[in-house]
Parts: sequence; structure tokens; C-alpha cells
Amino acid sequence: MVRAFDRYVRSQLAKHFATTRLASVTDAGRWDLSIPTLLLANHTSWWDGLLAFVVGRELGLRVHILMEAANLERYRAFRLAGALPLRRGSLRGAYHDLHAAGAFLIPGAGLWLFPQGARRPQGERPRLERGAAELAIAHAPLRVCCAAFRYLYLGEQLPEAFGLLGQPRLIEPGQYSRRREIAPVLEQDLLAALDAADALLRTESVGAFRTIVQGRLSINKRMDRLRHAVGLLPGPFEARNG
Repeated sequence: MVRAFDRYVRSQLAKHFATTRLASVTDAGRWDLSIPTLLLANHTSWWDGLLAFVVGRELGLRVHILMEAANLERYRAFRLAGALPLRRGSLRGAYHDLHAAGAFLIPGAGLWLFPQGARRPQGERPRLERGAAELAIAHAPLRVCCAAFRYLYLGEQLPEAFGLLGQPRLIEPGQYSRRREIAPVLEQDLLAALDAADALLRTESVGAFRTIVQGRLSINKRMDRLRHAVGLLPGPFEARNG
């Protein structure tokens, strides 16, 4: 079922984005997957959960994503792909759901949380709710990695989706005893990931990202490809505009 969902998500990304790209400030391919991973990302778009799923798969992790319980109840098929409920409207319910989700912080797995608590405008600096700090303290040792998600038009007919993994942080047992000690640390990690992504995208440095899902060419590029194929245009075909 997970493989089928993976194919479905990638087909949707390919349909709606010119490219879906991923970068990391460190070599994420060398992570020790025996250490559980908590992944935190900003939440600006309907696409965030699907992008998180694909990024987790690219990291070789068994992916779980905390999802608003009311939405998950409406779309139960997402449970088959690793979605877990989070009752944000109830303090007691959210506390219970967070600790239930902690059972999935096991070797080889990655648990995604959108710690802003709700979708916010893309330009807004995120402020984290307490759930991420709660999980980090309760389930150490674990790796916490913050990710920046961005969706932009950069010269192509369709927008492009970008994910950037920030500097991972290893949380040891007893390293932090209170949420207020670690919460600002994690918030700064998320801001640093966003700043790193924005610095690259301001100059359209897409070469720093690798393509994980290739979407459709812009109309003009499809025409150029045909012209190259029949010999009407010299030189190599360039797939990207600009």
C-alpha cells in the first residue's frame, strides 16, 4: 500500500509542478538510521504533507505524518500511508496523540510534525507550539531535523516545489529537562533551514537542489524538443527555461 501511495503522490507532484527538488545542508544520505528521526517543517500549503511523505521516502525512512484528526477521519486512506491523528483542538487529546505517535519513533522511521499548529502564510516567520519539544524530550535519543518547504514560480509554466533539510540535531537523554529549554533551540533550527532555502531561491540557485520528481516541460520547451528532434534547432536541448 505504501508503494502504491508513493506512486500516486509522485504522479500528483509531476502533474502540478515543473520539478520537485530536495537539498540538504549536510549529507543526509549518511544518517545513521538506527537513530529515530523527528522531522519538523513549516506549514504553508496543502501540498506539505505530500512533500513530506516523498522527502521521507527519499531518506529511506518509514514515514509517519501527524495529521489533524478531523481531516484524517474524513480521509482514512492516509492511515495506510502512515498518517497519525493529532487532536489539536483539545489539550488532553493532543497530549495523548503526541505520546501515542512517539511509539513510532523507532529505528528506520521518520515522524513528521508541522509544529506551527496551522497553515500560515509563506512569508511569516514560524513560531513553534510545544508538541515538538514534548516529543524531543520524551523520546530521546533521537535525531531532530528541521525542513523548509517552498513553492515558487521560477521561469517555468508550472510552479516548482522545494524542500531543504537543515542541520540535524541529536538529542540525548537528559540533555533537556523542560520544554522551554529546547523549544527555542528547535525554533531557531527551523528558521535557519528556511533562511538557507530562501538564500538559494532568491538567486534561483536551483542547481543546489536535486530533482526527486520531474514534472511536465513548459509548452515552449516541448516545442523546442520537437524542433531539436527534427533538426530545426542546433546544439543540445536545454530542458529548463532561462
